[in-house]
Amino acid sequence: MKTFWLQVKTCIGKYISFGGNATRSEFWSWVLFVAIVSGVLFGMAAMLAIIRNNAGPDTTSNPLYWLSSIIFYIFMLLGLFLLFCLLPTLTVAVRRLRDAGYQPWIVIFPILLLLGACYPAVVVALSGTDDTPPEIPLSYCYIYLAITTAVCLLYAFFLCRDKKALQVTE
Repeated sequence: MKTFWLQVKTCIGKYISFGGNATRSEFWSWVLFVAIVSGVLFGMAAMLAIIRNNAGPDTTSNPLYWLSSIIFYIFMLLGLFLLFCLLPTLTVAVRRLRDAGYQPWIVIFPILLLLGACYPAVVVALSGTDDTPPEIPLSYCYIYLAITTAVCLLYAFFLCRDKKALQVTE
């Protein structure tokens, strides 16, 4: 556990350092840290939203109306945390790619795919409501999101590789 926190501190300490290398354990400790904190914040907001929705409509006569503002602030905190973690995540990914023997510029592919997945994800999420944005066929959205998932999983596989496994033995 002590090593986990040291590796998280290392990632925060190398906030804008794209140079050097990062071990697998350093990279995955950082990813685990970001996932746990994000999951806890999102889980808290989701539980409060469920409690508020079960109390009735979101009007001022609802005794749990005040939960809406707390949910808003939790999502604001989550957004700020993820914004803070964006640059260290990129730097540790670039350092890990270099340590695994890959070119660091390939970090661009999952970033572009994830940015491109925002609109299809919104289309899928709003498909059953009246607030549906301009139509893209849902099948295209599902295909794009599946391709994005596959590329990100392939990218994670690259990050798990050990540099020794990539060297050609003679």
